[in-house]
Amino acid sequence: MNEPYKMILVDDEDEVRGRINSKISSNSGFIVVGTAGNGYDAIELIEQFSPHVVLTDIKMPYIDGIELAAIIKRDFPTVRVAFITGYDEFDYAREAVELHVSSYLTKPVTQDDISNFLQKLKIELDDEFQEKYNIEVLRKRYEQSIPLIIDNYFNSYLLTSLAGNASDIENLKEHGISLDDTRYFLSFVQLERNENLRDVIEYEKLKLSVRSVIQTILERYTFGYYSFMFHDGIVFLIKEGGINFLKRVDQAFYEMVKMTEKFLSVKIDIGVSELHREFQTLRIAYHEAEKALGYSKFLNTGRIVYINQLEGQKPKVLNLSEAEVQTIEYAAKFGNEEEIRRVIGDLRNSALQHNHVLANYRFYIINLVNVVVNFAESVKSDMQGILGEDLLEKIAGFRNLEQLFDWVLSILLQLRTLNDTTKMTNSQRLLDSAVTYITTHYRDPNLSMELVCDELGISISYISLLFKKHKSTTFVKYLTKVRMEKAQELLNFTGDRIVEIAHQCGYRDVYYFSHSFKKFIGVSPKNYRDKSNA
Repeated sequence: MNEPYKMILVDDEDEVRGRINSKISSNSGFIVVGTAGNGYDAIELIEQFSPHVVLTDIKMPYIDGIELAAIIKRDFPTVRVAFITGYDEFDYAREAVELHVSSYLTKPVTQDDISNFLQKLKIELDDEFQEKYNIEVLRKRYEQSIPLIIDNYFNSYLLTSLAGNASDIENLKEHGISLDDTRYFLSFVQLERNENLRDVIEYEKLKLSVRSVIQTILERYTFGYYSFMFHDGIVFLIKEGGINFLKRVDQAFYEMVKMTEKFLSVKIDIGVSELHREFQTLRIAYHEAEKALGYSKFLNTGRIVYINQLEGQKPKVLNLSEAEVQTIEYAAKFGNEEEIRRVIGDLRNSALQHNHVLANYRFYIINLVNVVVNFAESVKSDMQGILGEDLLEKIAGFRNLEQLFDWVLSILLQLRTLNDTTKMTNSQRLLDSAVTYITTHYRDPNLSMELVCDELGISISYISLLFKKHKSTTFVKYLTKVRMEKAQELLNFTGDRIVEIAHQCGYRDVYYFSHSFKKFIGVSPKNYRDKSNA
């Protein structure tokens, strides 16, 4: 890496921060982009500067170095952590190992200590960038570790007819691939193309790099998985296992998005199927993940999309061919008016070729209308309100196929105009639920984004997107705003002690409450009350 690595220093002693900062020379390969006196300020600096390394004291007020390292590992998985410590307790060392802490500096810190520490850390970071993210190295590793024949067998199985190709399954089993022992998610990963990815060869190389980064993340989480290239994306089969599997796999998906964007400068989208078991459901799982990606563009739900968050029920079985149904749905959800007219026109021409009367198409009509009804439900539209009459009566009034197709086209075009409203309504409803939960539970000191997600049944990545998109803030900042506004109210209109107000606003520690209040309002709680009563 040509540019110096960015570092943030965290220590509650100004003198220690200054002394360490002064010992980091310009030719060390590192530059200090920010310093903080406590862990909470450090988190804000990490969000602002995206450093490569955080060097933190292990014992500080509010949250200590161990807690800060855990937060960084969870929310900023690409950032390395190193400790400054004068303490040598076994429990601390053990926790640091589990958090993958890079190294230690022991107080008092000398120039030689700093120089040796930075030299060792720079070698590790250089090796990481060279080994993990060099495209040529990744391609060689891929060719050596995953035989292309396995990719071919998976591709062959998904591309063959619905009757299936039993030999592909047997060949995969012979290579140690099993989907019968436990349930699995199928995730379909696609790279966002841009002006720099027009060259086909470079694009394929980048896909190999993305695949290798994702494999590294899955291996670190100790998930059982299989992967293969398919069409214009990458398929990952992630096998169920371990405690808190659903939460851990969601965190892994979040890391995939962040890692590839940070180290490969490419954005990825991930569509995730329902949980499945056995080879026989592999096609179904793939179509669910592919459909989730399609919905992501339609509903703007973010880069990680679970099919079970978008569809309340399984699609109904129709008598139309699967290809025809998919063509209608795709045109209705993603096409413009011209494309919808063309799809319905082609379907009309195909149906009218036989020149049969309407009575011979009773099941065909029911299934075609079913497609329209299902689409209306997916965009949360009231069919009765659109029709202005009973649906069954409307169908019974058709005298020929021309009338049926004219009606289908008209309804689909009307539903299409409700797109933007539907997208806003769905996301706003979830955000309103999250906000309501915060405003009714802000007194709980254990309130967290994870707790709200568990209550609402949505993922951390999605709720983060909602707060960022609709409120231009983060969950933590919004919670702090609610608590601070309540604190102002209590300080203005009650005689409660400040320690009591802190507890009423969800803070166990009155000192941290005072620190947060001063940071948010600009003055301490006591000074605020004195000015208000003056």
